[in-house]
Amino acid sequence: MAIFTGWAITRAIAVYAAVQTARPVSGWLADVALYNWWAENISNGQFPLNDSMWQYPPLAAVIFCFAHSLGPGSVGFVAFALLADLGIMAMIMKHAKKLANLNPFPPLIWVAAPIFIGPIMFGRMDIFPTLAMVAALVLFSSPNAFGALVALGALLKVWPVLGLVATPRATASKVFASFTVTFVSGSLIMLAWWPGSFSFITGQRARGLQIESVGALPYMIWNAGPKDIKIELLYGAVEVVASGTRLVCLLVTVVGAVLLGNLVWRRYRGALEHVEASDLTLLAVLISMVTSRVLSPQYIVWIVALLAVCAFKPQRHFAWIAGLILTSSLCGSIIYPALYIEFEIGKLLPVTLHTIRIVALIAATYLCWSNLKIKPADQGRAQKASALVG
Repeated sequence: MAIFTGWAITRAIAVYAAVQTARPVSGWLADVALYNWWAENISNGQFPLNDSMWQYPPLAAVIFCFAHSLGPGSVGFVAFALLADLGIMAMIMKHAKKLANLNPFPPLIWVAAPIFIGPIMFGRMDIFPTLAMVAALVLFSSPNAFGALVALGALLKVWPVLGLVATPRATASKVFASFTVTFVSGSLIMLAWWPGSFSFITGQRARGLQIESVGALPYMIWNAGPKDIKIELLYGAVEVVASGTRLVCLLVTVVGAVLLGNLVWRRYRGALEHVEASDLTLLAVLISMVTSRVLSPQYIVWIVALLAVCAFKPQRHFAWIAGLILTSSLCGSIIYPALYIEFEIGKLLPVTLHTIRIVALIAATYLCWSNLKIKPADQGRAQKASALVG
């Protein structure tokens, strides 16, 4: 009861804060107006084809339409987001009961999430695929449920597909069969309803270097120093428009592909069977974030939720990993939306906070990667030591 009371209090404060900044152009709920506009058009049969702002897999349209039907303005979407958030809390508590785990940190991490992430977690749709991914990890012992839930998450936003890296060789055939059936059948249903619903992939290819991304950090530091850097709103994100950005995009993409490819190969060979599924998923998502051309503030919702699941069986240096991720989250929530304009024009405070945000995220990724080297025999001792300090 105390956990859910804490959940209710932090959510009430977050929603109140969001409403105070509910302006059409800026604020934590700014994108909800765009979601509602899409929902109204879709309900009239006008799908967002050739819309540079649409960057979502097709099932997101169902989320927007249903949320819009629940209430006017931002009420419907926030209410639906809170329901998904409650679902994540329930899944975490279900996992605790299943494991007979009395460790208070998993639920407390999620209870405290709005403090570090900010109310943006209720003003963006990232909470919905996060629910699917958390549910998949909680039901990891059932290969069919795991595969289906990962597919459902991927139909909402692409990143949950990274959860497949957690699949052990023993159940790989069942997981991939379930994933494929769910994803293909879901895609066919969406295509029948909305022809061209996967056109968003073209828009993803055309995206440049978002100012919040790791690759853009040198440009933003330079922008705070001796020279102004040109930025523009493109494809729903503020991007750096400067020489060398295409090369930076290529480099970070290649690094991401190599690291994720190495992770998949080691999993395929059976070299990571001793690593917890939640730890592998967290690492894969962290790699994708730090090597992405886009790193929006709301993406942190993904890894904070995964962090809560990882806390049930903490890996080595878990306290440091959690601290770094939550520090990165807090810096991002301070910058957006209050200091975002100052960040764009290169003011020292937001650029410093952003630098801390990026460095902390990279450091957390490195620690998670270094933990892959732990020998199976040492895993239990590492978890016990991490639990003591965590």
